Amino acid sequence: MSMLLGVFIVFVLIIGVAGFGYQSTTGLTERIQIQRARKQQLKLKYRETKQTLTDLKEMELSLTRQLDGVDDYSIGALTEGGDLITGVQKPAARKRNTTAQHTIVDVLLAEKLLSPEDLAKAENYKQQSKSPYEIDEILSLLGYVNPDVIQRIKRRYPNLA
Repeated sequence: MSMLLGVFIVFVLIIGVAGFGYQSTTGLTERIQIQRARKQQLKLKYRETKQTLTDLKEMELSLTRQLDGVDDYSIGALTEGGDLITGVQKPAARKRNTTAQHTIVDVLLAEKLLSPEDLAKAENYKQQSKSPYEIDEILSLLGYVNPDVIQRIKRRYPNLA
């Protein structure tokens, strides 16, 4: 009888330990799920913030260009004998004040959406990996430039190489 009682006590202890372990595991699993959900929310906020920053950089560049264009327009009118009030310039002055970018990379660098260091890293990667992809695609694959930014530049400047 005492052996039966001993077996019963051991059985109850095993059930108690298993139940306690299950409760501990369930609590940890719930915490892990909460942390994963929080991580996803933070990733989403990070992407949104990064996109907003890119949009602000584009807007800053656009406004800077407009401001530079107004300055060039006024200076060109004065130096070429034009009228500052009407802004009339000779065709030669208009041609000289335009800036030409020949590639998407040139535009990215001019608009400060890409640093020269990141460009050097991407070119080094292209060279070492002998990648068939264009440099703008490599820049987006490596995460240096958002692919949406490259598409916007291609739409804005359709004649870029």
